[in-house]
Amino acid sequence: MKQAVKFTFDTYFGERPSTSDRIEEVEAPRITEAEVEAARRAAYAEGFAAGEREAAARRDDALVSAMSRLAESTGALLAALDTQLILTRKEAVMTAMETARKLAPALIATRPETEIEAVLRNCLAHLNREPHILLRVSPSLVDRLKDTVDRMAMERGLSGRIILLGEPDMKEGDCVVEWADGGVARDRAAIENEITAVVSRYIETLGASGSDENRLAMPEPAPAAGAASRNE
Repeated sequence: MKQAVKFTFDTYFGERPSTSDRIEEVEAPRITEAEVEAARRAAYAEGFAAGEREAAARRDDALVSAMSRLAESTGALLAALDTQLILTRKEAVMTAMETARKLAPALIATRPETEIEAVLRNCLAHLNREPHILLRVSPSLVDRLKDTVDRMAMERGLSGRIILLGEPDMKEGDCVVEWADGGVARDRAAIENEITAVVSRYIETLGASGSDENRLAMPEPAPAAGAASRNE
């Protein structure tokens, strides 16, 4: 009697699947250390470049801000310097005027007849045909001026035609020259007032808006009241 053989399922009774239907196993790509290092370097370079761009942008913003602050500071400094310059000019002008105001009386007291002689000489250059010329001065100067007036009259052909009179209210250094249809007066107080007015106008221009050239120029003085013509 034959011994029974156990069925082992080694025999396949159906159709075998084709190779195309098989699921192919794909081998995972292998990344080398060189590739990893290259990727790391690329990422570092990109990050470094981005950081450089951000730092440059921050530097530009800081530079613009600094330049803006510098411009504001420079403007304020120039304004302060301009104000100080104006004050310095004003002080210089006022100092000069005060000095002249104090020196003028002393100089006139030294030789008060000098300016009177100058006024009379200027008048005589145009008054050769006048029959009479009247010169009014301080009483203290009549004797001191007599010889000079006589000499000037003789030089101009006006001998005996210049009358020298002393005026009690007239200060030394002041005078009035009169003729038939006009006259000239020299009044130190009036001249000083006119100078003060000119200086005041100049000081006003220092604070006014305008170019430096205009502010540096002294205004043209009006005809001095102290030497004004008295033509009728």
